[in-house]
Amino acid sequence: MKDEKINIVLRILWKGGVTRVAVEEARNMKSTLVVYRHAGTQYDLSNVDLKVLFAGEPKWIFKVLTSIYASHRGEEATVDLDRIIKASDIIKGPTLFHDQFAGITGYLRKIKHGEDYAVYIHETSLDSKGIKWALPRIMERKILEKSKLIVTNSKWNREILASKGFNAEVVYPGCYPKEKINLERQKIVLAVSVWDSGRRPEIYGEISKKIKGKLVMAGYWTRQDTLNEFMRKYKDVIITGPISESKLQELYDNASVLIRFGFNEKGPGMGVLEAMGVGMPVIVNEGLGSKELIKDNGYVVKDWEEAVDRINEILEDESLRRKMSINSWEIAKELSWKNHAIKIRELMEKKLN
Repeated sequence: MKDEKINIVLRILWKGGVTRVAVEEARNMKSTLVVYRHAGTQYDLSNVDLKVLFAGEPKWIFKVLTSIYASHRGEEATVDLDRIIKASDIIKGPTLFHDQFAGITGYLRKIKHGEDYAVYIHETSLDSKGIKWALPRIMERKILEKSKLIVTNSKWNREILASKGFNAEVVYPGCYPKEKINLERQKIVLAVSVWDSGRRPEIYGEISKKIKGKLVMAGYWTRQDTLNEFMRKYKDVIITGPISESKLQELYDNASVLIRFGFNEKGPGMGVLEAMGVGMPVIVNEGLGSKELIKDNGYVVKDWEEAVDRINEILEDESLRRKMSINSWEIAKELSWKNHAIKIRELMEKKLN
């Protein structure tokens, strides 16, 4: 498949890390970004060869099924099984499917047409407990068994996959490191995410009460009721809601530290990488995959109380903050989207015929 154009397949052009990775792969690999449903995105799609396969809203039955597993994500996150199945007769050629659900298309395509495929696992379900996860576990195993290449976004994910008998290649998501970083910053603590109850926003609210600076929570909230309840309890937190790339960049350039908590969230969190690219110290907890990227550019903490101490330490020690800023930037240079794209293409050319 050397020099062939690669399809990057994304179920939903929406918000969050999965979309960001797929968009930037397509841009930097000069690939076709194949999307099953366009649910709206704030990402820059310039220089992206975009192909949307289906129009219209998800069917109600799939909204119900998805809500069993992720009701906190809202209806936009619906898994469109009908479109996933139909796409198996449409998509041709070398293809990387983003997540195990898109991977169903690859599996069916392999069965029906004999075409090999690769799959990028952002969060494996193979270690999920409980009877309701039985079907997703079986499904993911089948998809991985038939794939020629498994890529994942953290060593944590790779270790889980290896324990279940699957070899995966770790290719961290990327960023666009700035040519020059701002070392003069304000006492702003920044948190960036697609916000839902599963992200435990109340933790950031409690942190805001004890830090020696202002907390800004940037990004889209999947449910209005979750946002309303948070704003009622934590009036001093600055909440941006949906935010443009330019406004988000301003926050990255001026804030002193980024915080991000995960709860068995094996991916790194795109906000962490983007913050590193502009030279921000980063504080994360043990439950987030980006703990693997924290060296001398921030801290990995056990709980929010320790996070408060570390935040205040950075805010009060200008020399420490500057040192961590430079270290973050240097690490980010190795994690550029260009390097990410090179690694993905090399793996695809090696593993797929």
